[in-house]
Amino acid sequence: MKGAYVIILWLASAKDVTVGKLGTIAFAPGFYAYVGSAMGAAGFKRVERHLDVSAGRLKTQKWHVDYLLAVSEVFETIEIATQERIECSIARNLGESSSLACIGGFGSSDCRCYSHLFYSHRFNDLEDAVNRLFYSPCPEILGALSKEGCDGREIVRKRYFINTMNRDCVLNRST
Repeated sequence: MKGAYVIILWLASAKDVTVGKLGTIAFAPGFYAYVGSAMGAAGFKRVERHLDVSAGRLKTQKWHVDYLLAVSEVFETIEIATQERIECSIARNLGESSSLACIGGFGSSDCRCYSHLFYSHRFNDLEDAVNRLFYSPCPEILGALSKEGCDGREIVRKRYFINTMNRDCVLNRST
């Protein structure tokens, strides 16, 4: 299955992280939403790969988000099944949210978006911005979901318990 995804991360404390060619970025503690594409041959297996990086099972840092995943906890993943490339529409819409900050150039080296990573100190602000995308989506996203006949069942949300003893404990939720 292919589509787009949003990974919500939690960073417990401030960290300076060297992110490939972007250089060192000072990440503030709080919540981050990363928007990615699952349009390649592996589809949503890319999300599983990101979870492996976050859990320390995979050390390879291939994408910008891998560097942040290595020092943060995955809080939630949202997978949107579609044949349309909507990740840039999702990123643009999150970037327009006044309650979120953009991390310039992050995750967007292969497109013209300003960023694919967004930050808020408050989880509720981040969650509200993400929920607005899917419950009152912009025309681009709504059009792509409509073409797929999506009535909400193709958006799969998985919330992860932040737990240092078992980082893979998951609660599945489909919307």
